[in-house]
Amino acid sequence: MNLKNWISFLLLSSTFIFSCSSSEEGTAFPTVKVSEGIIVDFDEAIASIEFIPLKNQMDSPENLNCSVWDLKVTEEYFVYSTICNPVAKIHLFDLYGNYIKTFDKTGDGPEEYENFQGVDLSQDTLNITVGAGVIKQYSFPEFEFIGTVSLNKNDVFIPYFTKLSQNQWLTSSMFLGNLDENGRYSVFKIQDSSTGEVTELPLSATPVTAEMGEGEFSRLGENSFLLNYAFSDTLYHFENEKTKPFVSLDFGERKPSPEDLKMDADRFEATVTNQTYVINIGKIWHTENTSKLKTFALVKNSDMDLSDMRTFPVHEVFIDHEEKKAIAFASLAGWSNGKGFAKDGYFYDVLRTDDWIYALEKGQFGKYGEQLEKTINDLGDFEDPILIKYQVNMKE
Repeated sequence: MNLKNWISFLLLSSTFIFSCSSSEEGTAFPTVKVSEGIIVDFDEAIASIEFIPLKNQMDSPENLNCSVWDLKVTEEYFVYSTICNPVAKIHLFDLYGNYIKTFDKTGDGPEEYENFQGVDLSQDTLNITVGAGVIKQYSFPEFEFIGTVSLNKNDVFIPYFTKLSQNQWLTSSMFLGNLDENGRYSVFKIQDSSTGEVTELPLSATPVTAEMGEGEFSRLGENSFLLNYAFSDTLYHFENEKTKPFVSLDFGERKPSPEDLKMDADRFEATVTNQTYVINIGKIWHTENTSKLKTFALVKNSDMDLSDMRTFPVHEVFIDHEEKKAIAFASLAGWSNGKGFAKDGYFYDVLRTDDWIYALEKGQFGKYGEQLEKTINDLGDFEDPILIKYQVNMKE
């Protein structure tokens, strides 16, 4: 679900009902405080950083500045998907940002896709969801068509999915309005492509969560994932078909109460405008012992403009699970429909041209601004997006 559409929905819809997952008292899993006090400047939070321009091909340049994008990082490649339907593509770069080739199978043929929803890279197989529970598979990095996998056809939109085994897939699909007796729905499912069986994980949310986005997950190991979804106050661990709490997020007094979350549309609009509550946006990345998520209104922005999503107070929050502490900095891209990556202790994001220009103008890079400006001076094309690869400094 597009975040910008979510904001529009919030401000125009007539009613909202929401209940967030609450951590039970006395549980064994740890709690990490996520408050205004953990915010530092970007350059203070960064232990090391590289700016890597994604260099476009010269003869016939591609549109690399799509607002909906996905990044995968392998031992050899950056796999950068620009999901600007109806012409969605996947671009392959080496780890220096040099363009290699573009994969484009737009069309209505059996080996093509009319709609590109989500992408998963499993070893040497590229999987793309194309609608109605259908996954089209291609070899990687050759991009030769392999075949089609069918999941539940009622799942019309599956942006987040990954392969668990030969026939099993972990998915988080668009909410279609079906609620249980408590007015909730399951955020994550395991789907078996051979039998059609669907197993719902025991994590539920109410419709307002779905208006913000689908659930997300980050791989910890084989069949082991960290799960997150919008408005949750807990990150969950899924492993070997079992789900359990992993860490509780303590938002303090600015966490909405169950009664607060029964607000009507007018009060909800005022809540967004006034940035009343800290909200877990639902994103998740994990590498080694550190998780990353995003929040809204961790600290209020008195200059927030509802017509300019760059002014929304969005923060990147990093949790050190060993030390049980967090650090945060203002997001460089803010509200974003992009999905970065985490691997081998590094976090990866793509800053589109407008993103890094805005961040430079605001001085958000701090002492790293000069390093970025030097990189820009070396660019062959000023319109190239820039990939940032960085480690986080979790020390005192």
